[in-house]
Amino acid sequence: MSILTLVQGDTAPILRGTITDDETGQPLDLSNCDVYFQMRKKDDQRYTINAPCSITSEENGTVAYEIAANDLNTPGEYQGQFEVHYQDTTEQTTHNVVTIFVRRQ
Repeated sequence: MSILTLVQGDTAPILRGTITDDETGQPLDLSNCDVYFQMRKKDDQRYTINAPCSITSEENGTVAYEIAANDLNTPGEYQGQFEVHYQDTTEQTTHNVVTIFVRRQ
């Protein structure tokens, strides 16, 4: 599991990821897909962020999420993941969850 530490109120860095197939480890082809970055407090089921990402390379499965002004308002421990929405309306959530610590400014 990856760990990322950010500071309350920050709007950088851009969060980047490569979405891979859980079985083969190969990058998913994200052609004709939408990808969302989701973040929630560790012990909560409600997402504080559920927003579209930019797909930076469809064939290499790479995405980027630009942190918005209010995304990191509340310090605490969060879990982040990416969710792929396919054209046929199916969805796939990444297996690897990232622990995100947002510390007070």
